[in-house]
Amino acid sequence: MPADPQAGALLAGGPTVAAVRAATRAYADLHGEVVPVARVRDLHLPGPASAPAARLHYPAGEPPFPCLVHFHGGGWVSGDLDTYDAPSRRLANATGCVVVTVDYRKAPEHKFPAPLDDCHAAVSWIAAHAAELDIDAGRIGVSGDSAGGNLAAATCLRARDTGGPAIRFQVLIYPATDAACATSSYDRYAEGYGLERRTMRWNWEQYLAHPDDGDHPYASPLRAELGGLPPALVVSAEHDPLRDDGELYAQRLAAAGTPVKLTRYAGKTHAFYLREAAPGHNAELYEEIGRETRAYLARRNRGLPAPGSAVIDETE
Repeated sequence: MPADPQAGALLAGGPTVAAVRAATRAYADLHGEVVPVARVRDLHLPGPASAPAARLHYPAGEPPFPCLVHFHGGGWVSGDLDTYDAPSRRLANATGCVVVTVDYRKAPEHKFPAPLDDCHAAVSWIAAHAAELDIDAGRIGVSGDSAGGNLAAATCLRARDTGGPAIRFQVLIYPATDAACATSSYDRYAEGYGLERRTMRWNWEQYLAHPDDGDHPYASPLRAELGGLPPALVVSAEHDPLRDDGELYAQRLAAAGTPVKLTRYAGKTHAFYLREAAPGHNAELYEEIGRETRAYLARRNRGLPAPGSAVIDETE
């Protein structure tokens, strides 16, 4: 399918930290009017090394609510609570979850694993303080787009390896899963589709203190042992350098025995999660995330479905 004509060169013009951050802030203007939610709360989440800001978007209904802790994209360099306010509102309404967006520390000022440290600490604090947040501690999931998908996947790995917190579900939206940037989709969509390979390589350079850090499974989740992880919805975009990162990760999760649904959105390019948050755009993505999240986080203390295979379900 031809590429989405609304795709823009979000990071075109040669990446610099200032330019990328300015472009990301400007991109938020494309979201249009934000949708209402029941209530919004800002707070700081205490952690061992920092206290990142977070924004909680509450859906309508009676507490305690399930929760999705969302880690935003932006190549580990850019993005903030205001940039992701409109998508987080729509995500809360679609899923029936309290959506907690975490403004983790950014590269290059804070290299790997500092952003991941913030993300893991945030989920841990939310789980420990769920009752005072009107959240059900037994129904917490994580989600993330692009670099945020990387952090969501790595948070699940660290939670598994360190004994918690308990994460019930993960939503990975075109996640970056390998620092090598060497898949066939990187070759095919290296230029001309918004996100470019040179930009992703630059993003990894900002995130990693040393190239060898890319070998660490928490930096490149595709290189991790993937058993014992929560069920996943993995979303990819057809015309995206990161397409294979997500799809290979989904296939490896499935091979390790994890229930996975993988959907490739035909004709879409990177960052379409942000574009779909604007009124008047195709609602399929948020409908799917809402449906799958409700299915997993509504079933407290019930058995998980049998492991499935990560067969690509491509939208039209």
